[in-house]
Amino acid sequence: MDSTASGPSLSIVVNNYNYAQFLVDALDNALAQMCDGDELVVVDDGSTDESAQVLEHYVDRPGVRIIKQENQGQMKAVRVGIEAAGNDIIALLDSDDYFLPGYLDRLRRIYRENPDIDYVFSNPEVGGEPSTNLSEIRDMVNKMELTPGAVGVTKWATILFFEFVGVPTSGNSFTNKLAKTIITLPMALDDTRPLPSLLVRLLRISPTEAKKSGLSADGVIVRVASILGARKFYDEEPSFMYRIHSSNKFATVPATGRRFLRHFRRTGFLNTVLTHFSIAKRPTAIELREEILNRSFGQLPRRILHIRACYFLFAVISEGSLANRLSAMAAAMNWKRH
Repeated sequence: MDSTASGPSLSIVVNNYNYAQFLVDALDNALAQMCDGDELVVVDDGSTDESAQVLEHYVDRPGVRIIKQENQGQMKAVRVGIEAAGNDIIALLDSDDYFLPGYLDRLRRIYRENPDIDYVFSNPEVGGEPSTNLSEIRDMVNKMELTPGAVGVTKWATILFFEFVGVPTSGNSFTNKLAKTIITLPMALDDTRPLPSLLVRLLRISPTEAKKSGLSADGVIVRVASILGARKFYDEEPSFMYRIHSSNKFATVPATGRRFLRHFRRTGFLNTVLTHFSIAKRPTAIELREEILNRSFGQLPRRILHIRACYFLFAVISEGSLANRLSAMAAAMNWKRH
């Protein structure tokens, strides 16, 4: 642990369930980058492997807090960790991943130099077992890339066409204030509702994923932050090793299964979030135009075209005068006159 830091202070929230074989890498790499005043909050979600023995070696380490609970799922574990975190910025870490050297110092600098941002997400480096679908996951991650720097607000893109403006759990960080707002969401969002067994077999969905009704922790946090109007920043430099392995349940689900799970979980998630925060389901044309003109669309032509086409379709049916709707449509297609 480094002795000094030029702020802000960091809380690293680690969620763990039966990843004893990866836990040392995750914790040691985080501790090596922490400074005085930082904290490492580890929530063990009822592990039945050797995680307890591994964590015993960290109980008395400065800045480390271990929380043990009965198995309640990843999102519940992350909620508990966020609730316990007391520092300026919260950085998430799955216990089967680990931070790459220099990440936490870079994170401090980004927040320090951009005091108006609420949320930073950083690129993963994808690695893992040769037998897993590594190339498919790398392609999926690459498609999420945006232009480095300030992203802008993506509230309506998330509500209307469920855009995901972030990365897997371990590359996401945000202000404590934003985090505490997110976890006010009702616990019912984490409840399980199993899928029909025939559908599970056809789509080759793992038993663990099949029991979930809600999105993963990153699926919830990334999208809720966007819906709340978080001002996000994209750091393109790789920040963590995203391990793909046979126990990584969602990443090893085939693409068709992942698309179905997102669609299946979308409606209930949005209804819960919008109701809880009293947010309208439909934008005005002026609101939509403002978002379009002040956000990053990314670097991949196919992604840019898809996002602009979605904005255009919703601009057609947005609320407001014909002139305002035409202006939003023009902004969506990047026509010169808005």
